Amino acid sequence: MMKCEIIRDLIPLYLDKVCSEDSRKLVEEHLAECSECRKYMKELETELEAVKQKKEEDLDEKRLLQEGAERMKEIGKKSIVDKMIIVDTLLNFLLIVTAVVLCKRQIDIEGADVGYYIAAMVFSFGFIIAFFICDCITLVQKWKRRKMQTEWEYKQIPICESYAKISIGVKVIIVFMLVCAACILGFSQFGGMFSI
Repeated sequence: MMKCEIIRDLIPLYLDKVCSEDSRKLVEEHLAECSECRKYMKELETELEAVKQKKEEDLDEKRLLQEGAERMKEIGKKSIVDKMIIVDTLLNFLLIVTAVVLCKRQIDIEGADVGYYIAAMVFSFGFIIAFFICDCITLVQKWKRRKMQTEWEYKQIPICESYAKISIGVKVIIVFMLVCAACILGFSQFGGMFSI
């Protein structure tokens, strides 16, 4: 009986393969003779297997929860970018209309060379049209991508989306420059440029 208690104390070390060679031989010799200790070892192995399986299930559950959280963040970011691109497309359209109105109207600016002014308008007008086209292409691609079912196709990001983000940055700079121009020229004089 005393020997069984000692062996039962050694069985967990034996199962973990951390006992000495002599202890391992002693446990194996005793298990060959004692059915009670063999039964105890089988029960312990079953419990250890259940604990190991539970840990794997917990890890799988944690991994799934983490993947779900990452997916939700990704969806949230995509919806923000989608809204920004729609707003940017509308801003591009308004800037095109504003540029057309300003080009039709002769604006006298003291000390400014009209040739440079027209060149700058044509140059900026070309950029605005290019950004507008990129925004439209991006919106069409996103609309088509939503209809696709496979994950690989859904994760592809078109180059036009990068242009749309650049366009948004350009709009921020344009708005900043317009506010600065309004402050320098005076809001009433600046507002008069847009009247027909």
